[in-house]
Amino acid sequence: MNVMITGATGLLGREVFRAFQKKEWNLTGTSFRRKAPGLMRVDLSQPDTIQDFLNSHLPAVIVHTAAERHPDVSLKDPAGTRRLNVEATAAIASWAASHGTFVLYLSTDYVFDGTQPPYRPTDKPNPLNDYGQSKLDGEQELRSHAQKSSVILRVPILYGPCETLSESAVTVLADQMRRLTEPTLTVEDWATRYPTYTPDVAYTILQLVEYRLSHPDFHGIVHWSGDEALTKYGMARIIAEQIGFPVERLVPNPAPPSGATRPKNSHLDCSVLEQLHIGRRTPFTEAIRTVLNPA
Repeated sequence: MNVMITGATGLLGREVFRAFQKKEWNLTGTSFRRKAPGLMRVDLSQPDTIQDFLNSHLPAVIVHTAAERHPDVSLKDPAGTRRLNVEATAAIASWAASHGTFVLYLSTDYVFDGTQPPYRPTDKPNPLNDYGQSKLDGEQELRSHAQKSSVILRVPILYGPCETLSESAVTVLADQMRRLTEPTLTVEDWATRYPTYTPDVAYTILQLVEYRLSHPDFHGIVHWSGDEALTKYGMARIIAEQIGFPVERLVPNPAPPSGATRPKNSHLDCSVLEQLHIGRRTPFTEAIRTVLNPA
């Protein structure tokens, strides 16, 4: 059985690829900007390219992690975001529906407006920014083409093993501390977030694919998230302790961040997967220590 991982050089995609690789699945990984051994270069913004590539590999499972995931980039380039997050997803979903292929699509807590958490998979979305809307539109494309042969997995802010600390809005805090030349660093203390470790998400995805293969009627929307409520300032305090940065130099900012509008608290209800005994959570302090001090 061939499993295809899109975006296999990304922050999450790398961990998903590793998780399946450890289980010795037959894998095809795609990338575009970054190069990595054993991965295929595919421009997912070109639907014809997607169709040809899928026809040449005929995956039985597609884990679609590739996306534009930065809200401020989406704000500046909504058309480019739509090509990758919506049109590419539509092309994959259409091909998968006609070939009996199962698709697991990564979506986001930003499909919600953050006013009435926690959010269940059945709650009505109301995205506040172009990024959230594009991921919701991707969900709708998947459901319209391949509703019964797909699972949509929504996740929140991610962090994990990274090539550079700027890859994640969590680990970039450590980079800002290390580069700081001013007496203090002001950190947003407005939105409540649930930082989630990418190896945990990858493990959850592997479990989901295995569950789907043994329960072929399983489909729909599910959520997975870390369970520790932290603002960016709260994360920064923990990170500071890990890297030896004086916590007193951190200054909380209670105002909403600039740029694309964010939800204040888009906490995801994960009870569906919890009841299936699917998912894993690593405590934030333990996981961020591993990320910042790799062996």
